[in-house]
Amino acid sequence: MVQFSDDGQWWWDGTAWVPTAQVVLPQLPPTEFEQSGKLKTAGGRLRKTGWLNWVNDAGCFLSWIALIPALVVIGPALRDYRLWTLEQLAAATAYLLGPKETMLAGEPTLLLPEYVGDSAKRDLAVAVTAEHVLLFRIDFFDGQPRWIALVARPTDVNMEVRSFAVAGFRGPALTVSSGNAQWVISGVPGVWKPKAVLDAWRTASAQTISR
Repeated sequence: MVQFSDDGQWWWDGTAWVPTAQVVLPQLPPTEFEQSGKLKTAGGRLRKTGWLNWVNDAGCFLSWIALIPALVVIGPALRDYRLWTLEQLAAATAYLLGPKETMLAGEPTLLLPEYVGDSAKRDLAVAVTAEHVLLFRIDFFDGQPRWIALVARPTDVNMEVRSFAVAGFRGPALTVSSGNAQWVISGVPGVWKPKAVLDAWRTASAQTISR
C-alpha cells in the first residue's frame, strides 16, 4: 500500500509514515523518451541556439529581433522537453501513489533557457489524478521531479490561468493555490499547454463533490 494521509502531510512508504516535506524521490528509471535518444537531440538543439537567448537577455533592441527566431528555432526542443517531463511526472506519480491512481494530466514550468547551453528551465510541475493534485519541485541538475511541494485533494486546490510578462512579451501562467500558499507554473506560448490540467482538475473536483 502506497498512499498519502488525508491532509497530504504524510506519505506511507510501505513500512512507515514519512513527512511529505521530507520525501525525496529516488532516481526514476529512464523514460521511453530518454531511451529513444530524443532527449539528447533536444539538448543539442538548445546548446546550438544558446546565442539567441544571450541576445534576448541583453536588454537591447536586438532582443526584439531575436525573440521570434529564438521561439521558432528552440520551440521544437522545448516541446521535446515537455514530453519528457510529462513521462517523468507520470513515473513520479506512480511511484508515490501506486499503479491504480495514475496521472490524468500534468504540466511543467517551461521557459527558454537562461544561459548558453542550459536545458529548458523547469523548476515546478503539477500532476493531477482522480484523487490528488501533486506539485513537484524539479532537480536542477538532472531535471527529474525530486521533491514534493504540495499534495492535496482536488477540492482543496484552486487553479486558474493568468498571464505574465517577461523579456517584453506576455505569456500564460497557471496559478495553483491551496490555503494561503500559491505557486506559479509558466510556459512559452505555443509550447506550454495547461488546458488538460485544468480540465482534469475540474473533473476530479466534480467527482469528489458528487461522492
